Amino acid sequence: MGLFSAAQKESQIGVDFLPTGVAVTQVHTGKKDPGAVIRSEFIAAAGTQAQVQALKQWVSDNNLQKTPCVCLVADDDCDIYQVERPEVDDSEMIQAVSWKIKDLINYDVTNAVIDSYPMPASSKKKQQQVGVVAARENVVSSYVESIKATSLELEALDVHELVRSNLEAVQKSTGESLTLLTLTSDKGLLSVYHDTDLYVSREFMIGIDQLAQASSDDQGIFDALLLEIQRSLDYFESFYGMGNVTSLRIFPQLDVTEKMAMYLQNFSNLDIDFLSFNSAHNGAINDGHTSGEVKERPVLEQQCFHAYCAALRDLSL
Repeated sequence: MGLFSAAQKESQIGVDFLPTGVAVTQVHTGKKDPGAVIRSEFIAAAGTQAQVQALKQWVSDNNLQKTPCVCLVADDDCDIYQVERPEVDDSEMIQAVSWKIKDLINYDVTNAVIDSYPMPASSKKKQQQVGVVAARENVVSSYVESIKATSLELEALDVHELVRSNLEAVQKSTGESLTLLTLTSDKGLLSVYHDTDLYVSREFMIGIDQLAQASSDDQGIFDALLLEIQRSLDYFESFYGMGNVTSLRIFPQLDVTEKMAMYLQNFSNLDIDFLSFNSAHNGAINDGHTSGEVKERPVLEQQCFHAYCAALRDLSL
């Protein structure tokens, strides 16, 4: 049991509670093949109680008790704002930004859990911005208790908008600008990075289901998506004065998103490709036995994308 426990320490799990189920992804954290997906699964379940029970059963079935875990807070359970950075010491930042957002949230700020993160400075604006994440204290406590009930070891709570920075494509964009577009069934999230820092993040109500309705005669939804992308890039270029963004990476890769990518390529100068994970994380692997038997690596489930990003927290890829 001691050896098994030691092996568990070389992995981390990302958990994402979604409306229709729980997305979980476990990755390697050791020196050999860090970030490689060990298992990725979407467990259908509705409601907090059912989802916690389903996750608890998954942890038990895979003997993953006490494994480090990063849990995502649902978009509906938190708010993210950009405000002018208060002229205070870092030790006083939380108190200062709490005062700034107290009229923006619809509950008493004294009942909120608040954190902040620096935003990149603009060469065209003197006043630097700061990002602020706020959630109700009882909501945060519910996430903590939910993970505790599953026997996972909670390392951190995080949010979808920020965990995407953990991706290898972002980590290796040093000195470059990169746009990342991810799509779910009903919405899209676009992030613009420069030198690995997040500059712009925008959500819009265009998803895979809407894209699937496009026909050769009516591709208006592609035009609408192109407009959303262009607006984000125009804002990045005008507000920060960083020059043009040339690279766009997309997830997931499906027939409909491939069709969308071809359309975007025809009407833009972007270098467009689908998000690829470390080549060492894909394809076949040896099971480590002398037989030389080869097994296929687990595939990252589409719904598990942000759980995967969360699992990569603090890893260098």
